[in-house]
Amino acid sequence: MAYKDILVYLDDGDSNNARITLALEMAAGYKARLTGVSPAAIKPRGLIHKDSQLMASMSEKAAEERIEKFLEIAAEHDVEADSRIIHGKESVAARKFAQYARNFDLVVLRQANPESRNHQLVETIGEQVLLLSGRPVFFMPYIGAHRIPCRHAMIAYDGTPSVTRAVHNVLPMLQDIEEVIILVVRTEGEKVAKGEVLADDFLAHIQRHGVNASLKRTYGGTFDVPTVIQNEVAENDIDLLIMGGYGTPSLKQKIFGGVTRTLLSSMIIPVIMSH
Repeated sequence: MAYKDILVYLDDGDSNNARITLALEMAAGYKARLTGVSPAAIKPRGLIHKDSQLMASMSEKAAEERIEKFLEIAAEHDVEADSRIIHGKESVAARKFAQYARNFDLVVLRQANPESRNHQLVETIGEQVLLLSGRPVFFMPYIGAHRIPCRHAMIAYDGTPSVTRAVHNVLPMLQDIEEVIILVVRTEGEKVAKGEVLADDFLAHIQRHGVNASLKRTYGGTFDVPTVIQNEVAENDIDLLIMGGYGTPSLKQKIFGGVTRTLLSSMIIPVIMSH
């Protein structure tokens, strides 16, 4: 399966250009259509006004300008492109974004910057798209990515349906990556890691799909799983992490007891997740 429809989130953050560049490279490589989407609820940088209607009008105009610039860049790169502005307040816009994202092969979003005025909007969109779209989500760090295209990937494997789905959703990408490490983490108190029993079968399965993968089992001791994963990412020069997403939407349970939220808040490399 090749990607034919890719969605990229547009805003005025520092990682926007890097995110567009990544999405354009993916679209060109897979000969896919790229759709740029920008919520009208994004508060423009440096613009603060007491008049809510005026602010809404300025935000709408800023979204239109982002879309126009995106389409110009896509045309310059000879990539088929489309665009859409999502209207509504933050919670409504996030839900609409998630619904719209259902008809794409891959959704390219960004990590929320805690110092940004739009932190809550970006965080809510990421959460809603991950939980409600049914599509794989590529989260770009708000600091950008140090190496694009990615060459060394790690799969944080715990044997759950969500990580299995995430991996199968990104098989076209994994087939192009030089090295993929399947990481199974056992922490203190665990006799056997959750994903350890089926890890060898999983390795053989994705190898049959042409993925250059290897299996690494590690004992985290007293360290929590996010810390172990981050250490392994650094030690193995990883530039892409694949993992499962949240549990049931109503309870927002997290895999690994909170790994999802922890890594999304502290990520320094792109992370792909599926729910």
